[in-house]
Amino acid sequence: MELPRKSVQEVEIDHLLAEEFACDPLFAQRFLSGCGLGSLNFRTITVTVEPSLGGEGFGDLLVQGEVDANRVALLIEDKISAAPAVRQALRYSAYAGRLRAQGWDAVWTILVAPAAYTGERKSYDASIDLESVAKLISSPDSVRQEYRRSIIDRAIRKRIATGVQIPDLALHRMKSEYLEFATTWCATEGIAFDFPPLRPSYYDGDSWVEPIRDARLPTHVKLRHRLWTSVKEPGGQVDLIASPADEDEMARFFENAPEGAIVTPYSSGKGVQASVRLPEMRQASGFDRETTSAAFSAMCKLVQWYLGVGAKQGLP
Repeated sequence: MELPRKSVQEVEIDHLLAEEFACDPLFAQRFLSGCGLGSLNFRTITVTVEPSLGGEGFGDLLVQGEVDANRVALLIEDKISAAPAVRQALRYSAYAGRLRAQGWDAVWTILVAPAAYTGERKSYDASIDLESVAKLISSPDSVRQEYRRSIIDRAIRKRIATGVQIPDLALHRMKSEYLEFATTWCATEGIAFDFPPLRPSYYDGDSWVEPIRDARLPTHVKLRHRLWTSVKEPGGQVDLIASPADEDEMARFFENAPEGAIVTPYSSGKGVQASVRLPEMRQASGFDRETTSAAFSAMCKLVQWYLGVGAKQGLP
């Protein structure tokens, strides 16, 4: 996933819940009751895994349905152990507002997480413990029922066994210095990049700075800086991402790739990205002005390339 990166357990639960909503006509009613939203006569129409939040990243699950004659949507976020992404609950809320403006009678944002999870629980319209969700799974085939419940049980047990992530103070300091430098650099260069705010805490794997916005770009296009790309392969990377992207836009990326950039599919083919490799920057060595300046310069070149290719194609 994109933002935030998802564990294998979270992906498995996403698809487990999607199948329950799609295949068990009564699951949604039990689920809504467990969320404290009442035992509604909800009928599922469509289920989407990893729905786009209108250019603000992706959600985990979008369930569209009806309650009597009313159109009702459920925006669901699944959590096991990962920390909340930047403005995650706010992004869900903002997209829910857009759906209501499009004519949906009701849109609820719902957090599904273990009982011990202490993230942005109160920032959603409703929440339900993952342990309770397991009990909602029902099937006349007892073997199938226990197997599907065991998927959730294994995920919770693994979370307990591996423990909760401990905030990385060195990474928080490095990102603080990064964002302070970004403000100075942009003011000096006359560049109006919009960076995400500093979060209260970061964890060892939080190597990405995203989304980074430029007002000249369409809302579905963003930048990000990967301070390091992997443990095994040293190196950082700047990406310009268009997602969702249609066939014409993808073709422009692949046929007119910016000089020195690598173009690859993004989000299982839903989008496309152009990437420029850079030196990595980690906690051990600390914040590096030269590497960060190179990253910002690479972002400027990618933005100019995108705007130039768009202009040649007669795009807005």
